[in-house]
Amino acid sequence: MSIGRQLLEELRRDEELRRNLAEELLPEALRNRELRKAMLLALSREMATKEDIEELKSYVDARINDVSRRISGLYGVVKASLVAIIATLISTILVPLILRILFHT
Repeated sequence: MSIGRQLLEELRRDEELRRNLAEELLPEALRNRELRKAMLLALSREMATKEDIEELKSYVDARINDVSRRISGLYGVVKASLVAIIATLISTILVPLILRILFHT
């Protein structure tokens, strides 16, 4: 096996060695205009584009609107439940009083 292949195999196995080699090569790479350009192109492929951000924003807005609709629906249910509870309490208190007034005299 060639020395180059042995080096590649070792670099694949040893993360610390890869990191050390990158730290040694990076300053040299940054001095070279073509290498900087190649690195920037490689990095730009991993960046979110304006369209990606807009798509994500649309998705988040849709989810927020959905949650808002659900909350509005629950608000109506809670309001109706409170009205029913109050009506029950009023009838529980007033009916015995009315019956007492009407039939106790």
